[in-house]
Amino acid sequence: MKIINDILATRLLFFIMAFFVGLWTIRIPTIKDQINTDYFGIGLVMATFAIGSIIAMIFANKFIKMSSCRTILFYTSILQNLLWLPTPFIPSLQIFMIISFMFGLCFGSFEISCNLYASNLEKREKKSMMSGFHAFWSLGVLLGSIVTSLFLEWNISLLNNILVYVIILLPINIFIVLRLESDKIENRSNKHSIFFIWPLIIFVLALISMVNALTEGSVDSWGALYMRDYIKVDGFLIGLATVSFNIFMVIGRLSGDWIRDKIGVYNLLTILFLTSIISLYILFTYDGVITAIFGFALLGIGSSAIIPIAYSLAGKVEGIDSGAAIAIVSIAVYGTFMGAPATLGIVANNYGVNSIFFPMLIIFLFVLPIIFASKKYFK
Repeated sequence: MKIINDILATRLLFFIMAFFVGLWTIRIPTIKDQINTDYFGIGLVMATFAIGSIIAMIFANKFIKMSSCRTILFYTSILQNLLWLPTPFIPSLQIFMIISFMFGLCFGSFEISCNLYASNLEKREKKSMMSGFHAFWSLGVLLGSIVTSLFLEWNISLLNNILVYVIILLPINIFIVLRLESDKIENRSNKHSIFFIWPLIIFVLALISMVNALTEGSVDSWGALYMRDYIKVDGFLIGLATVSFNIFMVIGRLSGDWIRDKIGVYNLLTILFLTSIISLYILFTYDGVITAIFGFALLGIGSSAIIPIAYSLAGKVEGIDSGAAIAIVSIAVYGTFMGAPATLGIVANNYGVNSIFFPMLIIFLFVLPIIFASKKYFK
């Protein structure tokens, strides 16, 4: 019974934190207008968030060793909830970049702690569970996006939107963290930091995570702007990109562990990459509401299990501390977020927001042969 409660508590932690991501993705146009910036400015906000995340991730494993995953999750959960409160009052891009950096510090620590805790549970149960954990993340983004879209449709202000979420979710968040068991970190080697000569499998896992981060990040960061500025919709329809993406992300992740065990990691990765390539072509080429919804749904399927697979395999690489391996994958993801948003913002400013999907398409086509060549590592 304790294990079941522990697994459920971990899933709910993924869900709650992602619910706030759903708030962010839908409210980006609101915040863009509030701080009076352009696409490049939004890209800078995302970049400062990524920088903060990476700095936290570099040192997170050390702090976890000194305390525990549960301790880090407790404090970062509280801080991330409270950081939302001043957000509606920030008037300028520069100040928003500062608070975005602080969000990144908290989120990076939370990311490592939560995924390490999940990885340890997966090893304890001796079965694939990481995709299921991340399914609750996608479910949180999905429901957070839907509820926030409704708030937007009903003209509820950003301040009231945030107050409702924090008042309800912060106490639940604290209760759930306290339900976690005291975790014992498995020390399998002396490689507790990320600074060592990585085996080739770690490079491959970091690469596919970086590529997938482009698609997940593009929907979180640009989906609402894509719908408002390119598809020309408003109100609840602005959130349809994120909603359709995350519905199929949830479906893909809920079934991901089962499919992975049935057809193998390599076959699943190949299918996911091909699906992503098709969806990126659709989103770049077509400008209808139906094709947008279909493209984001297909992208949700393609993006669903890549990062969970990377975390799961990284946590099992022999001779490397699980926390260090997971930190490497996370840094690869948020390193992408550090540079990509500003770059994509320049592309959007000059060629239209739909054009951000073209460089992603080229990158996926480039990495696919690397997946083929790395087949032996995914057996």
